[in-house]
Amino acid sequence: QPLILVLTALEQPEPSSTKEKGKRAYINCKATGLSDGSYIHWYRQKDGEGLKRILYVDKLGSTPVRDSEEKDFTVQLQGGNNYALKVNEVKSTHSGVYYCACWDSSSHSETNCSHPVQ
Repeated sequence: QPLILVLTALEQPEPSSTKEKGKRAYINCKATGLSDGSYIHWYRQKDGEGLKRILYVDKLGSTPVRDSEEKDFTVQLQGGNNYALKVNEVKSTHSGVYYCACWDSSSHSETNCSHPVQ
């Protein structure tokens, strides 16, 4: 039996970003090599706190599943492999370090994590 290795790579191109309050913002997460059972998760870490998941979407970028109080965010699939976290109206409470991660439901493992965006 041949061994099939699927390599998922995540990249967050902008290491740091600042947006004015009230403006729209996008935080990019480029994903390559996703399997059909892959999900992209977005997390935020505020100063002095642990990671908190904001939402996740499947490989097709279908309707995001948000954590209960995270109503300001959505994901927009751009160009087939960029899972951009979209904030319609930036608020001061949105400040923090953002991470995207990939979860492969077929192997039940986190295949790769990206670099953070502040």
